[in-house]
Amino acid sequence: MQEELENVHDIWNIKLFEEYEKCDKKIIVDSFLASFSSNKRELRSALPVYAIMQTFPNHKFILRENQILARESPCGICSTAYGYPKELSEKSLEILYLCINEGGLIGHGLSNYYNYLHVFNSNEIKNAEVKDEDFRIFSEILDIILNTEENDTLKKTVLKNIGKIKGLKITVEQRQVLLETLGYCSILETDKYKGLLEKYTNLSVAPRKTHSSDWNYPVDFWLGKDGINKEAFKFWFGNYKQLEKYWK
Repeated sequence: MQEELENVHDIWNIKLFEEYEKCDKKIIVDSFLASFSSNKRELRSALPVYAIMQTFPNHKFILRENQILARESPCGICSTAYGYPKELSEKSLEILYLCINEGGLIGHGLSNYYNYLHVFNSNEIKNAEVKDEDFRIFSEILDIILNTEENDTLKKTVLKNIGKIKGLKITVEQRQVLLETLGYCSILETDKYKGLLEKYTNLSVAPRKTHSSDWNYPVDFWLGKDGINKEAFKFWFGNYKQLEKYWK
């Protein structure tokens, strides 16, 4: 049983890194920005996985310490679930596409990461043109974040105010996964709880602010006083003069 799990895990890991090698950072970031005015939310879905892959270890299956194979997440590196399929079922793929169309990452795991990147790399409309309207909308999102009261959470004020931006069609759930994407990019992080740009964190077992929290790491811990990590912002958006004020 362990040998079978290891083989399936390692196959997905290989497929993931092969797909990651096909990615182009500029295309992914351009697409993320171009998604705002076009309302093509699926164009935002590659960035969170690509951000995670900056420090995601290329690894073989390692059984978590003090764990057994019967547990749901036995891999000590990525928490790949037991019984991982070699191929996703038609129903699982249908759910996956619904998640991708929400504009952010929903769920973690090797096959999930692989399929997010694979769908994006196969998408003929990914080379979308970034327009002035996209920069305006994204700038308004960033201004809302930067003007948040020191002890306010993203959920308390930012989530609501983003929904008021003119031209941005976005549900509450889509706002949340958008903000979580900025967390994976290390743009929204805290001194203690870092994003994935420079240090890998297993997101399947990452800390949560409270047991019942439905926000992902690290934005779950973010407060207004944490602001924006300018260095991380420049890493992702440093090619766009229209956003220069946010990294200077």
